[in-house]
Amino acid sequence: MKLGRRARYILAPAAQEDLVAIHDYYREEAGYRVARKMLAEFVAAFRLIARSPGIGHKREDLAESRPFLFWTMRDFLIVYRSGTTPLEIVMIVHGSRDVARVISRSSF
Repeated sequence: MKLGRRARYILAPAAQEDLVAIHDYYREEAGYRVARKMLAEFVAAFRLIARSPGIGHKREDLAESRPFLFWTMRDFLIVYRSGTTPLEIVMIVHGSRDVARVISRSSF
């Protein structure tokens, strides 16, 4: 998915699945408007990260040796690779989950 001329990014398949699951959850729990608002907030966050890929935080405790950066949006961590063109959003993980375990099980 490529959005905007200045803020280019793509969503890895895992991130796409995460976003669909988040949307579905909020649609079921809070309704269509809230789910749509959440998606809009994620897109705004993706664009912000793509414009300034260095704004994320390194978390060696979570990413180990992987070149991931993390950006917080609400209760979620957006995991991305800043050195890619376009910027790659790798996954979106709720902060209440065992993030290190989720990342260690990923194939990235």
